[in-house]
Amino acid sequence: MKSDWIKRINSAIKYSFYALFFLVPLIMWPDTYELFEFNKMWFVFVISVFIAFLWGTKMVVQKRFELRRTPLDIPILLFLASQIISTIISIDPHVSFWGYYSRFNGGLLSTISYIFLYYAFATNLISTNSERKPISYSLLSISLLSGLAVTLWGLPSHFGADPTCLIFRGTLDVSCWTDQFQPTVRIFSTLGQPNWLGTYLAALIPIALGFGLYKPRENKSKLLVTSYTLLVFLFFLGLLYTRSQSSFLGLIVGLLIFFAILIFKNFKSLKENFAKNNLSKYIVASLVILGLASFIVGTPIESLNKFTTLQGLKNLTNKLPAPSTSLRAGKSEGLESSTTIQLGGTESSKIRLIVWQGAIEIFKRHPLFGSGVETYAYAYYNVKPLAHNLTSEWDYLYNKAHNEYLNYLATTGAFGLLMYLSIIGVFFFYVFKQFSKHQSQYFPISLGVVGGYGAILVSNFFGFSVVVVNLFIFAFQILFFDLEDNKTLKHVFTIPKTSEKNLTAKVIPSQTIIIVVIGLIALYYEFFLFNFWNADRKYALGNSLDKASEYVQAYTPLSDAVKMLPQEDLYKDELSINMATLSLLLAEQKNATQAAEFGQQAKALSDAVTSAHPNNIVFLKTRARVAFALSEIDPANMDLAIATIEQARKLAPTDAKLLYNEGLFYNQKGDSEKAIQYVNDAIKLKPNYIDAYYTLALYYSQLAKKGDAKSFEYKQKSREALEYILKNIDPNHKAAKELLKSL
Repeated sequence: MKSDWIKRINSAIKYSFYALFFLVPLIMWPDTYELFEFNKMWFVFVISVFIAFLWGTKMVVQKRFELRRTPLDIPILLFLASQIISTIISIDPHVSFWGYYSRFNGGLLSTISYIFLYYAFATNLISTNSERKPISYSLLSISLLSGLAVTLWGLPSHFGADPTCLIFRGTLDVSCWTDQFQPTVRIFSTLGQPNWLGTYLAALIPIALGFGLYKPRENKSKLLVTSYTLLVFLFFLGLLYTRSQSSFLGLIVGLLIFFAILIFKNFKSLKENFAKNNLSKYIVASLVILGLASFIVGTPIESLNKFTTLQGLKNLTNKLPAPSTSLRAGKSEGLESSTTIQLGGTESSKIRLIVWQGAIEIFKRHPLFGSGVETYAYAYYNVKPLAHNLTSEWDYLYNKAHNEYLNYLATTGAFGLLMYLSIIGVFFFYVFKQFSKHQSQYFPISLGVVGGYGAILVSNFFGFSVVVVNLFIFAFQILFFDLEDNKTLKHVFTIPKTSEKNLTAKVIPSQTIIIVVIGLIALYYEFFLFNFWNADRKYALGNSLDKASEYVQAYTPLSDAVKMLPQEDLYKDELSINMATLSLLLAEQKNATQAAEFGQQAKALSDAVTSAHPNNIVFLKTRARVAFALSEIDPANMDLAIATIEQARKLAPTDAKLLYNEGLFYNQKGDSEKAIQYVNDAIKLKPNYIDAYYTLALYYSQLAKKGDAKSFEYKQKSREALEYILKNIDPNHKAAKELLKSL
């Protein structure tokens, strides 16, 4: 019977969403290029394909196409259009479609997945029968359960016992993490970065508060209320241990939204009998718990801690300055590598302002549709302010604007940002429209959803969305409509408008064939995703071996990655520098034939990659490295290295390292005059460039040894460069001291 098919399909879709919301925050894998975001995004893709197969099968069985209408249809459609247009005209369409490699979240494909899941949930799982408990209630309960698992996983790492190390290395400590990860300073659990974990928990705290207030028809036990209160405490404790300022500010706004609307809607009852009102007791108890945790642990905002924390009061009593807890996230927060927590260096607020300035400049150059979805990493090079060269992160690759809204403005232009904001604006319009009418049975939970949504929006002003956060952004909207006012979801677009009576008929052979075809297509894409995931693991291994100078061992996994996924040019880029290095090693071993073969293949790979991605400065830098390495065998390649650097400088006019490297190339070529010229130009872009000053001193000292008429002048210039290092940059620079003595 068709009705049985539909029930089974709906059940499968329901449990797919349960798996999605429970597992995405928890998923990670040790041997992929990026441990956390990549695997979470891939799981979203896998589940999306599976749900697409189920939904397609359902439509075939029903002999009709169905799509539930929602209040956000028009803004979502326009937003999707903005992303498609921006991808088509992007400076790198491949990156725009897939997203920046390692996380992939934010690319066109991920956006399509989130929007698809939004409508798959709305069409297949939402029931307009008011007698039934909405599916959103169960889904949010599962999200809280997942949040509990994430929190309990992360909290021990603050005390030096990380479960991740136990699983991956067999030791219950934090020794499995490099210096880039410091969970005892800032926990990140299974999310991969403290700010990402903080935003995730900030979104869940108002929802947990809402569940604590929800009153079903049966009497709610005090134990259940206490359990939700304890959950709020654990979530908040986890957030405090992330030391994430942006998440903390987001939570404050989310709680303000939650409590302000809650008090306003219940003001009359609170005013009449505040002392005996259960709602007032719950509000006071919640605030006391949050305040107590802040008092004991301290907040991420240093200025608040002096008079409001236990440690702050102790320091005042002892008349000692409070120890600094100011920390800033490093590379993983929109930078090239995974999680880095840097202590010291330039303040993150100063760097953010510089990066925001760059985002605005990108918008000015691409005002309507931006530089292309997820192309910030490459567009920023072209507009990078000179002030960035004076920060401690001057040579990091920023692939995000560290502001969700400026990132949309830069990469998708005014159209993309306005359409994104229109979704938010229309959603809040319906929120306040609904709350101004009446309180539904699920009002506390839906209010928690709105509070969590607000927390994300504020936190993203200082950061950007990751997989689970983007999943929440789209899901919270449809969950609110389902909980609070499912009348807005009663309209279903159907083609053709067939009667439900048709469901009593059996599935005919032609329908079975179509279902099989849909299944084979879905299976193909699932296999493609699995192959991509395995190729990434090969690439990760090869990349790690290259970094460890194990070039021979790296060649096989890198070659395998290219064979498994030939359309991913990042693999070819890494293989090209690997083969160029192997060419040198073979030449040293007097294996001229094979050395030449490897050298030619390295150049061919690099040429193909840069030709396909002419605006990708990272690939151009690799091409310059390849040519420079091969110049050891054939000096003619030095001209190619210099020409490539010149090409890269057009894309990154303020990159001091490019000028510095060009100086090194000219020195290798034997042109000391040009070498000194380019190193001096690098210093003009970065006045505190210690390597450039030392190299300049070295070049001048070498010229002085020639014994010509300018020897004294060269020696004096060498002294000046070295003295500048010791007086203005690093007084303990050993190499500079030794060279100065030799002069």
